[in-house]
Amino acid sequence: MRDAALLAVWIIGLFTLIGGVMAAVVRFVNKDTSAYDKQLTWAHFPQAQDRPHEGTSETVQEDRRG
Repeated sequence: MRDAALLAVWIIGLFTLIGGVMAAVVRFVNKDTSAYDKQLTWAHFPQAQDRPHEGTSETVQEDRRG
């Protein structure tokens, strides 16, 4: 019984450690990608920052009309 409890503690600890590392990697990639986009992509399209973020912008309506 003691061995089963020890195994359960090790498994829970291992998955907690793996989950923490995965969360840190996801957070790092998300922040790094956003910083890259702001620095290199959005700098070339300043008018895109001023545009409203709604789905009914003029360009979307023109595309739907054909």
